[in-house]
Amino acid sequence: MATIERIRQRSGLLIVIVFVALMAFVLGDLFRSGGSKLFGDPNTVGSINGKDITRTELNQKMEELRAGNPQQYANTSNIQLANFVWNAMVSDEILSEELASSGMMVSDEEIAMDIMSNPNVRQNFSDEQGRFDKNLFNSYLSQVRANKDNNDQMSEMWIQWLAFENAVSSQSKNFKYNAAIEKALFMPAALTEVQTVRSDAQHPAQYVFVPYIDINEDEISVGEEEAKEYYQANRNEFTQDAGRNIECVNFQLIPSEADRNAVRAELVTLGLEWMNVEDDSTFVNLNSDDRFVSEYFTESDLAGSGLDTIISGQDVGYQKGPIDLGSAFSLIKLVDKKIIPDSVEARHILIPFAGATRADASVKRSPMEAQTLADSLFKYLEANPEAFVSVSDQFSSDVVAKGKGGSLGYFKRGSMDKNFENFCFFRKKGKLGLVPTQFGFHIIEITDQQGAIDAFKVGQVTRNILPSEETIQATYTAASSYAADAQTAEDYRALATDRNHMLRPAKNLARFDEVIPGLGQNRRVVRWAWDEEREVGNIGLLENDGKGYVVVILTDILEDGKASYEQVADECLLGAKKEAKKELIGERVVQALKDATTIEQLGEALGKEVRTLNFRINNANISGIGNEPDIVGTICGLESGVLSDVLFGENGAFVVVTSPVQPAPVVDYNDLAKNTQNSLRSLVNVQAYKALESKANIDDQRHIMF
Repeated sequence: MATIERIRQRSGLLIVIVFVALMAFVLGDLFRSGGSKLFGDPNTVGSINGKDITRTELNQKMEELRAGNPQQYANTSNIQLANFVWNAMVSDEILSEELASSGMMVSDEEIAMDIMSNPNVRQNFSDEQGRFDKNLFNSYLSQVRANKDNNDQMSEMWIQWLAFENAVSSQSKNFKYNAAIEKALFMPAALTEVQTVRSDAQHPAQYVFVPYIDINEDEISVGEEEAKEYYQANRNEFTQDAGRNIECVNFQLIPSEADRNAVRAELVTLGLEWMNVEDDSTFVNLNSDDRFVSEYFTESDLAGSGLDTIISGQDVGYQKGPIDLGSAFSLIKLVDKKIIPDSVEARHILIPFAGATRADASVKRSPMEAQTLADSLFKYLEANPEAFVSVSDQFSSDVVAKGKGGSLGYFKRGSMDKNFENFCFFRKKGKLGLVPTQFGFHIIEITDQQGAIDAFKVGQVTRNILPSEETIQATYTAASSYAADAQTAEDYRALATDRNHMLRPAKNLARFDEVIPGLGQNRRVVRWAWDEEREVGNIGLLENDGKGYVVVILTDILEDGKASYEQVADECLLGAKKEAKKELIGERVVQALKDATTIEQLGEALGKEVRTLNFRINNANISGIGNEPDIVGTICGLESGVLSDVLFGENGAFVVVTSPVQPAPVVDYNDLAKNTQNSLRSLVNVQAYKALESKANIDDQRHIMF
């Protein structure tokens, strides 16, 4: 209520903000070249092999998925959900087309069999012996389908069923296609033998290694000219995915000290009012950002919250505050105090319903049917309390308690459901009651109560510290001023430094990225950077989801394919320096080789140790040096006993002399072939689809929607 009242007070400001945002959206679309997104054809968000995917279709499938799995996707953002649905649609379309072109199909009968073989389906539609009951399954589907247009619950259940059915259908297609590919993969034992003999043979060698880092920076002269030459010589290696590079300044809305003092003063005034209030719950709900909690707590319940030390030993009506909670201030009042039992003994009769927590699969009654039964049993026991044990034996679903006449023994607070517990600790011994919980409906009788402890009802008036209109305006002024001045500044980075603003870079932003370093989730900034008419150097002032404002500068547009020299200049400079060091080291090693006839003499001339290692063609890593695939491959092909020329690797230069090859040990090539074949087949599930996806014609324009 307090928050709503403050919103009302700022309604004029909010109306202006909403109007400006709406006009910016409308005018932004109307004045784009190429036509308006409002009056053009914005409904198509992509296509898969020529088949258009509409905004309506994508939205519908997203809603079906969320409705069918409410808990799983409760905290999933729209773009994450859209990615999941889009990928599923792409997969389904690609596989359907591939199956059709291969002369294969997944029939309705196969899908039905897969559904009825699903463990969850079989468990939920089983008879008393635990066997799948097809009639029960068909009856359920018929009932849901017949009532889906007349009942909201049935409508939701039907949507969930369709989502499940579609998932099984897609999975069936995937399994059938993968199975066909797997059957086509065969590994002959002869081929396995050739590969094993080659890969497991050992090539003993002695070598001298001279790392490039032995050359100091002052021994070489490398500048922009050499870096550009390196770029031209290695241009094909500089590939990149499409992306955007930005720099941004985040102007956070942080309450000022004046804002904090205003909230503190407001609570001081409320504290004086609260002293003379009789209805504490109404007062809290009218003035606090958090609802009044109408429960009693012991000191142990409150341990760790700080409230236990505040109220301990105090009388009803005691107040303390305002207490600084960091992002809020709080007033505390001891509203009431009671003496309650330390432990309680009770017995109960549990009447569950289908879907209740821990309810047996055999329970088919609805919540309404369970309540009707529990009501009738409760009224009967009110008139016939001596029949509790017999009613428990006949109707209770708590098997353990039923064996003890419904008794749960003694228990302390915190061991039962909150509703169940409140009844047992706050009612008198001998009381009979009907209490609903997540487990069903409980008919409870309190059979004994022991001990006595204090229980407290605590009221809290909490006010979150929010930025005032003055703070909001000051933050906006700072952001808009920097955005405007940066447009004409010779160096927007220097301007940011002069004004003590921190510029944060974000590189390689993909079209559907959500998270930006320093900002967190912010699709608005990503969409701004990816706007079709955005140009390098453009500066934007964007609202940051109520958390402030962001000034964004687009610094690079990365096209899919080859990177320009400017985009990889630093990398090219490092590469050119490495080439210069390689040349110097090469000259030194060649000079040393002129007077050396053995590897030991070479090592001594270069001041390097002679190392020994058994090389294998399938192990590219050299201990203590790093990954050197070209060097390992060359060494495994050298003539035995001959000192090699200089070999240039990724990390340094090598000179090597090898000994005779040690052949690979003989193994059972048939078993090895089977293992290799199984390993290859295990890759089909991922690799086969990747191959299909790479050749598919996919046009993804979802960024205009999210």
